[in-house]
Amino acid sequence: MKLLILGKGYIGTNLSNYLVKEKHEVYSFSRAELDYSDQERLYNFLIKQPVDAVINTSGFTGRPNVDECETKKELCWTLNVLLPKLIEDTCKDVDVNFIHVSSGCIYSGYEKDFTENDKPNFGMFEDHSSFYSKSKHAGELNLDENFTNIIRIRMPIEGELTDKNLLTKLLKYDNIIDFKNSKTDITVLCEFVETVADNFQAGIFNAVHGNSLSTTQVVDIMKEFGIENKSWKFVEYDDLDIVCNRSNCILDNAKSKELLDFDWGDEEFYIRKNCELIKKNKENE
Repeated sequence: MKLLILGKGYIGTNLSNYLVKEKHEVYSFSRAELDYSDQERLYNFLIKQPVDAVINTSGFTGRPNVDECETKKELCWTLNVLLPKLIEDTCKDVDVNFIHVSSGCIYSGYEKDFTENDKPNFGMFEDHSSFYSKSKHAGELNLDENFTNIIRIRMPIEGELTDKNLLTKLLKYDNIIDFKNSKTDITVLCEFVETVADNFQAGIFNAVHGNSLSTTQVVDIMKEFGIENKSWKFVEYDDLDIVCNRSNCILDNAKSKELLDFDWGDEEFYIRKNCELIKKNKENE
């Protein structure tokens, strides 16, 4: 396949490396390299270099976390709401499939495992939701589900201690909270995007593993592999030093199996797999 990846951040870089390794022809650009916020430039590129799918991995999550979205609302809105729509419109103009990487941080609570059909309860219309979550929900509302494939990820995990890795974040923080949350292994996400590109289906898909673990369970596994912060202390949510509320929820992934025959597997398997990789990397340093 010929694929265009927009964005060279955490997801975009991992996805590009994976797809190249799988022998696909990949064009990958940051906005500095190809200003895809300029609709004419993006259109001209796609006319000159036809591709099977455009994959948008760009967006604004804030650094070091989503708290920054509260102070950079205009930038957050531009990158998470307006830009995806511009890219989608361009893809429609040239009749190419569009895949948009989004977030499951638009739900909160444990009354159920949220499916793709459930109305977000931590998004655009809730006073208690973060601006980041509002922007991700608004971004989805702005897109055409009958044309675009929207992939919702949650709490990325991988076998290296990178900044975006949930395992890195847990290791870094002394005070942690004990909630169950869905998670997304980055390598499996790349496999899923490849599957979507090859068997395109428009609509929303939750890209998470089954049988979500609590923070306590994850930390216990990390300790088994010698990955530990000796200062770890479980605290109440209200005691966290944060600017905006966080999403804590579990997503249902049955739609991926039903429509794409893609099995996300069990979360514990991937937590253990990545902890083992991190341990090996540390031993080889």
